[in-house]
Amino acid sequence: MEIYNRADIVTFMNTGTSQAPVFTRMQGFTDEGTSMNSTTYSRRYVDERAEREDVTGYGTSIAYTLDRIKDNPVHEKICKIHEEELVGQSVEILSVNTVDNSAKLRTYSVIPDAMGDGTDAYQYSGNFKASGPMTLGTATISSNGLTATFEEDDGE
Repeated sequence: MEIYNRADIVTFMNTGTSQAPVFTRMQGFTDEGTSMNSTTYSRRYVDERAEREDVTGYGTSIAYTLDRIKDNPVHEKICKIHEEELVGQSVEILSVNTVDNSAKLRTYSVIPDAMGDGTDAYQYSGNFKASGPMTLGTATISSNGLTATFEEDDGE
């Protein structure tokens, strides 16, 4: 039995444009946990003893904390949102399973929480909250591991 290492799932943020995406590795994050925030429909039928519950949707979010790194385009994008108190900001995040190169691409709203935490590194924290459907596909990571390309599944 072989378990996944946390580093087997890596994320990249589009630091380019939607017309010319540049998926840059999200480095320097000390927290990047995903919460599914499932929405459920629960009921108990009168002729049954047990309750039934079905998942009807998701409100996926990713809690983040980063140690600010100089000259890092991902950090520059996120930190600008924090520092300038920008509203309505979203980012594209590509999550890549490096074991099989499967990938998930989704747009997330950036929800800043705090900045300046930490005694050694200047830290920023908040949440990325899903702002659209997930697109499945495959990813190719560059030889230096710092960028990736995404190819959407053809639906078959």
